[in-house]
Amino acid sequence: MTRRWLLITTITVLTVALAFVVVQLVRGQDSGKEQAGPNPAEPKQAGAKPAASSRTDDKKNSNGPVPAGYLGTWSGSIDNAAGRSTRELVIRQGTVGRTVLTLTADGPLDNGSSYHCVFQADLTAEPSPNGPVEVGPSTVVVGEPMSSCTAGKPTTLTLLPDGTLSRETPETGEKLTYTKAD
Repeated sequence: MTRRWLLITTITVLTVALAFVVVQLVRGQDSGKEQAGPNPAEPKQAGAKPAASSRTDDKKNSNGPVPAGYLGTWSGSIDNAAGRSTRELVIRQGTVGRTVLTLTADGPLDNGSSYHCVFQADLTAEPSPNGPVEVGPSTVVVGEPMSSCTAGKPTTLTLLPDGTLSRETPETGEKLTYTKAD
């Protein structure tokens, strides 16, 4: 009978140890996930409202260094000889070296067809609590047609006093102003 109790005790100890290891592994996987916010490629749910920020989130979102005022969806446009082109800029939280900017550009081409380009850029330096936000060169993630989508140079994002957002390419001096869309 002592052998039987020894076997039961061993099985119980091993079961408890295995359960402990499984719980620790699951917790470890969850804590390593980056909290980057909603994926801009996912459709927005009807009636969904953004989470309210607390007082401590006013200058910095608790999930990263990008000031809360920069986060969200911004819209802009460019007029040229072919017509009006729209820009949707999504800024999400992320650490240095992570993608924080997604830009979708749509518009007409000179030949009468249209283009659709999606670019992404990484945060290059931790911004001060009020910005500006420095992002690196963009890469093309969608190009329709690819020949009309060219990767961009590093840019600086600055919140302006009127609540708009300026995106400037320091190397060329080009600027585009965006308004908050969400």
